[in-house]
Amino acid sequence: MSTCDFCTMPNARWLYVPQDRARVALMTDDGVVVPLPNDGRWRACDPCSDLVDTDDMERLIARAFTTMRILGVPLPDGGPDLEHMAMVVMTNFATVLAGRPTKQPL
Repeated sequence: MSTCDFCTMPNARWLYVPQDRARVALMTDDGVVVPLPNDGRWRACDPCSDLVDTDDMERLIARAFTTMRILGVPLPDGGPDLEHMAMVVMTNFATVLAGRPTKQPL
């Protein structure tokens, strides 16, 4: 059973394969650039796939945070820490959208 790369829930049924390989990196607070490791391929469950297909990044991030909370991942309740975390997640998710992905069943 495959896990969704967006929300981490089971039952991923779709694979997004970018045609153009997007390269993404983050800068740490001390100025070090760190590449985000991924092969550009993302598995998605049906609800996340619908959000990817409609380019609804806001709801995709909200879904990811909701499932993280359900799974017991400690998240800030709000403020700059949550905004920073949302930016990191959005940047990571954007790798699949930036690469003009094709969608195929798993």
